[in-house]
Amino acid sequence: MKNIVRYLLIAIMSITLATSTYAEKVPGESPGNSGKKIAAGCLPATSATELDLNNVRARINTGGDMWWDLMGNPQYEIPKGSKKMSMFSASLWIGGVDVNDQLKLAAVRYRQVGNDFWPGPLTIDGTAAISDDVCAEYDKHFNITRAQVAEFLSYVDDATGQFIPTTDYQAPPKVIQDWPAHGDVTKGQSQFLAPFFDRNGDDYYDWQDGDYPYYDFDLTNALCKSNQPTIESIYGISRGGILADQILKGDQTLWWVFNDKGNIHSETLGEPIGLEIRGQVFSFATNDEINDMTFYSYEIINRSTFRLAETYFSQWVDPDLGYAYDDYVGCDVERGLGYCYNGPEIDGNGQAWAYGEQPPAVGVDFFQGPYMDPDGLDNPKFKTVYSIDSVTGTILDSTVTQICDVSINGVNFGDGIIDNERFGMRRFVYHNNTGVANYMTDPSVAVEYYNFLRGIWKDGTRMIYGGNAHPSGGGYGPECDFMFPGDSDPCNWGTGGTPPNGPVYWTEKEAGNNAYDRRFMQSAGPFTLESGACNYITVC
Repeated sequence: MKNIVRYLLIAIMSITLATSTYAEKVPGESPGNSGKKIAAGCLPATSATELDLNNVRARINTGGDMWWDLMGNPQYEIPKGSKKMSMFSASLWIGGVDVNDQLKLAAVRYRQVGNDFWPGPLTIDGTAAISDDVCAEYDKHFNITRAQVAEFLSYVDDATGQFIPTTDYQAPPKVIQDWPAHGDVTKGQSQFLAPFFDRNGDDYYDWQDGDYPYYDFDLTNALCKSNQPTIESIYGISRGGILADQILKGDQTLWWVFNDKGNIHSETLGEPIGLEIRGQVFSFATNDEINDMTFYSYEIINRSTFRLAETYFSQWVDPDLGYAYDDYVGCDVERGLGYCYNGPEIDGNGQAWAYGEQPPAVGVDFFQGPYMDPDGLDNPKFKTVYSIDSVTGTILDSTVTQICDVSINGVNFGDGIIDNERFGMRRFVYHNNTGVANYMTDPSVAVEYYNFLRGIWKDGTRMIYGGNAHPSGGGYGPECDFMFPGDSDPCNWGTGGTPPNGPVYWTEKEAGNNAYDRRFMQSAGPFTLESGACNYITVC
């Protein structure tokens, strides 16, 4: 597993309401989850933009999904210009339970059976509402580059902060002029949306005053200072935020905002949550492997009045490494990495989009998961065991070892800062396009999506170690959190510290599985998303 050559895909309101009623209760959900559903009448998102600055050409849609053209064609090309496609689709899944133990969930796959996400910001009055005209207004990306902003700043007077036009540079690009720094407060939206640098501190974005979309050119808010609290006067979020998450990243950046309240959840039939999600997709132009990567960061805000507990988040991925039906998947627990590789030595049968001989592998790194619930501690990553002389009490030796818990692939553990720890990959789960074993095919109702987030098959069986991760498919146990980890979990964290009941080195190839059209997800949680709070995820 560790010798796989791979490309890495690097990886946190006047309203018109319509009503709709479901006649059937979703199996497995509480009785209160059926009945009347209230939603705006938004249409599904239709816009898309290509991220194409480096060696990847990736289509990003405005509806919470990406990498495909909504007509069945993959649009994640690497190397750029080769017509070789390594990814077919990806999208967000998030679900949790409210105080009444009702499941609330939003997810999307291909929109072939419905939709759970729509463009635009929600109101901040607790109703988490949106109108169809606001959805339509925000059905777009704001496509900006670091170079555009740097050039603009070269025409800003350092002393006065004023923009000084010249014959050659009369005004900055339209994306800087029209930057979505502010929501429409007359419609109940947050005053502050996309991050910007407020040069004179007047809480208002004006590029002629030298304000600009906030790339952190001076590195004053680098990730090493991520313990800084959110500032309401700059970003409009009163709690739960980390300042370093709220800057623009990359050399090319797509910023947009979407939600799960624009209409009924026809994809999952799930109860809406009231999420406003501010997304960034970005890439860097470099001379190293980062040139083959794309990054995804989401700021997730709970605009509802309820507390969402037992919350799990995942970016769901349909990799399709060239030819779709000859793939294997697996994960590296310590790196928080999920990957896809070819089953046979040759990918496909000569198709233009297949890789042919010596196909690469592709990976998704759950780089920074959501912030964990506070416990008042700076949780450690390592423990030190001392050897002490029994007579003198003198320390003879010491050994430092990794603690076998979430710190294995989480971040910010043992850094001297209390309650800034973030999850890494907490589950690695796969399923199939179709197949005889219906328990591992695509989910169809909210409880099945939520169970996948937690590592539970559609038939209610907990995923187990070995085989295809199901008792009927050669699984020998015990219950596990990570499918096909190879040898990347030496302390058996994913099996609760219990060694496997069969071969330890578990991959699809070693298990003798048939290569097929796989989908996978890296889930993080559980965490709590309080009313009005936000959390962040970065996937690469």
